[in-house]
Amino acid sequence: MADLINDSSAAKVWVEKALQRHSDSIFGKLVSAVIWSDTRGPNGHPLVDVSPEALIAKFARSPLILLHNHDPGQPKGQVLEAACFVDQDGMRFVAAILGFYAGGDVLNFRDLDIDTETPVPAAESLPSLPEDCWIEIAFDPREVDDEWFEQVGRDAPLSIVKSPLSHNSAEFAHELIRVGLIYLAIAWNPLVTSIASEAGKAAYSATHAWVRKLLERLAERRNPILDFHTFYDDCQMSFLLRGRDLKLHYAAHDVLPAAVAQAQSLVTKLKVRSSPARQLVYEFSKETLRWYPSFVILSDGRMITDSVKLIAIENLPTGLSLGLTARSPGQRKRMN
Repeated sequence: MADLINDSSAAKVWVEKALQRHSDSIFGKLVSAVIWSDTRGPNGHPLVDVSPEALIAKFARSPLILLHNHDPGQPKGQVLEAACFVDQDGMRFVAAILGFYAGGDVLNFRDLDIDTETPVPAAESLPSLPEDCWIEIAFDPREVDDEWFEQVGRDAPLSIVKSPLSHNSAEFAHELIRVGLIYLAIAWNPLVTSIASEAGKAAYSATHAWVRKLLERLAERRNPILDFHTFYDDCQMSFLLRGRDLKLHYAAHDVLPAAVAQAQSLVTKLKVRSSPARQLVYEFSKETLRWYPSFVILSDGRMITDSVKLIAIENLPTGLSLGLTARSPGQRKRMN
């Protein structure tokens, strides 16, 4: 789709000026690309079912992360700037400047003297869950069917909100299932001794049991990635589980509250250093049976990671995607 830029004089001028604006950025490589167009897939549906206006508006609110094959554990860069154009044939498209982390100002936990090894105790006391909290389940309907969603949400202890995702890719290496939960719900563990009320304790316990059943349902999916998606102190935190190994997932779930506690501690430390985190992603190691921070994206766009794979220049991908919520708010479905 690069021809769309080359065939539009307005887009070419915009790209040249935008590249100059970001020439002193922290990223290792800058490229121009088309991240949205009117192009449709083989089934006649839009390849990216998001309006260009919504895409630009989303970018204005927060930077869009470039993912390898829409894998939230494989960030490769960011969309730095984007604008909408129309070519001479009436084709609408969104041109963007992409910044890749590889070769740029990438930090690591060791050099920053950030301890990611010492365990942090899980919470011993928690407030009751807010009465208006819910569970959000987001997925691309081309990857995950509604019947599976209905079955998963049937016994949920909280209201379920369904949010369709749209990945700008015609083929899928994974089935990404994002489960949005208030961080308190994943911080709870059966050893918590103090909760405001018995009803509050029952709500935590029921949510914990529902997540356990969700892990069992992953066996029905093809190469799934489960993203426990939450927020703490203005930082979006994800805890990723891969594949269909139920025994491994149970082990990860058992120690998830301790990982949440460590993540909270890490977010607080970075904020004290005047380097607040915007995004933090944890993965579970099948070798050590421990959660570990895969990477942090700081508010200034820099990445912190100890993973060479994430930032190796030779690993610049061709299968980039954006995890986007599909266009129609009416498609969000709430289950009571």
